[in-house]
Amino acid sequence: MKNLILLLSMLGSQIVIANEHEGNEDKVVVTEVIDGAKVYGNKWQQAEETMNIEKAIEEHEMVLGETMVFTGNISKVCQKRGCWMMLESNGKIARVDFNHHSFFIPKDTQGTAEVYGVLHSKTMSEEMKKHLESEGAGKIAEKVYEITATSVKIKS
Repeated sequence: MKNLILLLSMLGSQIVIANEHEGNEDKVVVTEVIDGAKVYGNKWQQAEETMNIEKAIEEHEMVLGETMVFTGNISKVCQKRGCWMMLESNGKIARVDFNHHSFFIPKDTQGTAEVYGVLHSKTMSEEMKKHLESEGAGKIAEKVYEITATSVKIKS
């Protein structure tokens, strides 16, 4: 009987912890505000180089793997969790991953953004393309550019 009570008690604790984690994992937190722009993720760091995403993609051989600030317009945001966005300029698009779900932005975010992170080129699996399309990304190409961001500064 004691073992049953102990087991139920432990199970109840784990459910409470899981529910607390579930409620916080998608929480949108503004880290700081700089000149009216909201920062999400880590505190804002200014990189040595800032580059518009159009130019970065055109010159991707020189910037792949480099930590820098990328700029552009927000064209789409994950509609399930706010866990990614698309950064666009003149038809050139990069998906911005918020450091593997370490932070989130509001799903209705619009405006211009500065993204502190690293640009990668990647081939998308069919499974990942379907997943992103189901979250509002639209049609995803097989080869994409993606920024792993540690912080994002958004001016609405």
